This record gives sequence, structure tokens and C-alpha cells, in this order.
Amino acid sequence: MFADNQRARTDTLLVMARPNAVGHARLGMIVAKRLLARAVDRNRVKRCIRESFRQVRAELPACDFVVRLIARPVPGQEARDLSRTFKRAGQRAMAQWPPGASGDPAVSSPN
Repeated sequence: MFADNQRARTDTLLVMARPNAVGHARLGMIVAKRLLARAVDRNRVKRCIRESFRQVRAELPACDFVVRLIARPVPGQEARDLSRTFKRAGQRAMAQWPPGASGDPAVSSPN
């Protein structure tokens, strides 16, 4: 997932996307203690990311999305522009790996 994907970012978050064979969008998150030492702050950021993802999930292509916190967010603006960023990363991933194309990671075997 980390080596071969399409990326889009905001000031504080990096969104990586890659097509999957499941048929719907999935979400993963990386929120490091190094950036937010208190668990309550990390959990708030994760809740904001999950809610943004939930709101646009129906519009997203069938991709695996991994959101990584890359800078300390301003409280209250954790998920600013994240909906647009999800869509942009998904569009880039689907443009690079069109469905049914040879070498498509969504249909390649894990062997």
C-alpha cells in the first residue's frame, strides 16, 4: 500500500489510495503519538477522519484509503478539506489503474 499508490494531501493529512477488489471504499488511519501525545487528541482526529469518510463514502471509488497525520492539526480543523482530498486521491488511483487493465492491483493474485 505504501510503495505504489496515489496521494493527495492537506496541510496536516496525507491520503493514499489504491484500488481494491472488495467493491467499496475502505479506510485505514495512521495517527502517531509523536504528533499527538494525548490519546484524547488522537481519538478526536480519528473520529473526524471517520466522519469525513462516512459522508463521502458513497461517492468514492472502490479503493483502500490510508490517511496519515503528517503535522499537528489546529483543534477544530482536523478534517478541513478532507472530503475533497479523498475524492482527489481516489480519482488519481482509478486513473492510474483503470478497472480491468492489465497489471491492475485490484485483480492481481496475492501469490
